[in-house]
Amino acid sequence: MMLDLLGPFPLLLLLLGSWGPVHPLGDWAQPSATVRTFQIKHLREHRVQCNREMRRVNILDQRCKDQNTFLYDSLHNVAATCLLPSMRCRNRTQMNCHQSESPINMTYCNLTGGRFPNCRYSTALQYRFYVVACNPRLPRDPPYPLVPVHLDL
Repeated sequence: MMLDLLGPFPLLLLLLGSWGPVHPLGDWAQPSATVRTFQIKHLREHRVQCNREMRRVNILDQRCKDQNTFLYDSLHNVAATCLLPSMRCRNRTQMNCHQSESPINMTYCNLTGGRFPNCRYSTALQYRFYVVACNPRLPRDPPYPLVPVHLDL
């Protein structure tokens, strides 16, 4: 009886409900874990205070990271660095590193004490080139041919 009151709408509701949620930006709206981790660990839009920002980084591994650098740049610009000539990474085995075209502002955080989750850091502003390791994109990554996966300062 209730279905009669709704007329043709139950079929429409059933069809709409079967589609599931669709993100308006497509599959890459939520990048792969590797790219997302890189963003959390290293990319910020503006100047940071290390004690606060490192909480987000440290929660990933449940420990106080000894040091970390935050680049004041976008994923788009860092991914463009991936298209510059490749060079050997610091580990001497990989050749997927790329140096930035110009220096940028960044913050270097150095562990000074505390225990997880109450880690304490010093904050040092820097203006320098950076080196990033890049890999081919995965299906869920932003639409760049190569994406940053590691900061290789």
